[in-house]
Amino acid sequence: MQRARGYDPEPMNVPPLFQTPSRPLAMLRWLIAKFMWPQSLAWIGLAAVAYHVLTPGLGRFASLGVDDVGLLWLRNVGLMLVVIGGQHWWLHIRKSQGTEFKYESRWLATNRKSFLFNNQTRDNMFFTLVSGGGIAAVFEAIMFRLYATESIPQLGPLWAIAVMTFAVFWMEAVHFYFNHRLLHLDPLYGWFHALHHRNVNTGPWSGISMHPGEHVLYLSLPFVFLVVPGSPFIITFCSVYLMISPSPSHSGLDRFKMTEGTNFHGGDYFHNLHHRYFEVNYGMLLLPLDKWFGTFHDGSMEAHEEMKSRRRASAEAGDTEAVIGGDST
Repeated sequence: MQRARGYDPEPMNVPPLFQTPSRPLAMLRWLIAKFMWPQSLAWIGLAAVAYHVLTPGLGRFASLGVDDVGLLWLRNVGLMLVVIGGQHWWLHIRKSQGTEFKYESRWLATNRKSFLFNNQTRDNMFFTLVSGGGIAAVFEAIMFRLYATESIPQLGPLWAIAVMTFAVFWMEAVHFYFNHRLLHLDPLYGWFHALHHRNVNTGPWSGISMHPGEHVLYLSLPFVFLVVPGSPFIITFCSVYLMISPSPSHSGLDRFKMTEGTNFHGGDYFHNLHHRYFEVNYGMLLLPLDKWFGTFHDGSMEAHEEMKSRRRASAEAGDTEAVIGGDST
């Protein structure tokens, strides 16, 4: 449905497994047709190319050096320039579909002092490529070093690696939600996360445009495999997934139009609502932690009214505390 500010899809629901009554078979169809196809499978395929074609052999990392980290950083930069840059060119430079399916009718900021270089895209690219790509390379190199020296448990069978690769999506859903909630607390929000939230109207380069302090938290998922058996490929998959998958979800467009009448799922309306309203939808729709913790916004007017009620109650509680505090002195 098209509204004054831009495109708003129909209200969302949690995945079928978590609905009442629970629908396991419908969940399986949802996982295959909506979650895995096409984006999640694309990230696995991209990680396979990155690991088997673009990454040095594991033996190189047994004696870890700055040059090893540099090679991984260059690989990360190349992947992001091609995949994220390609989306940005198609959607925001070429404007191939205009504002059709676009959440915000306006385009990215080009003359705003709150961004480095007074330009939202250049600002986002700087933090994504330099900080994001660099910290991801450091973390991946550390894990490669531990695998190369057989210091941590490693999976052997291909089927086990495949199962754990799929499990990464669920692990990241938990990891992201709790890290994200933490970053919305003071003083961490002011120190780190406020930089990302300058992007109310998002584009592909906004996905991991973050303060380096936030990158340290956000990109730390590979360290789960210090205690959980994994593999070097899974570490590369974690890095690729964390770096690349936020680009379509922050693209600003709900669907990507290829030809007249042909389009496919692009952006993430669930997360777009977080950028719009700030204190809802901290996690991922795959695992509805927001529903369970009372921060879910499905895009409906009813959910919007509930959010406003929570805000009023919070403001009133704050005013009461201030009065009590004033009386106590």
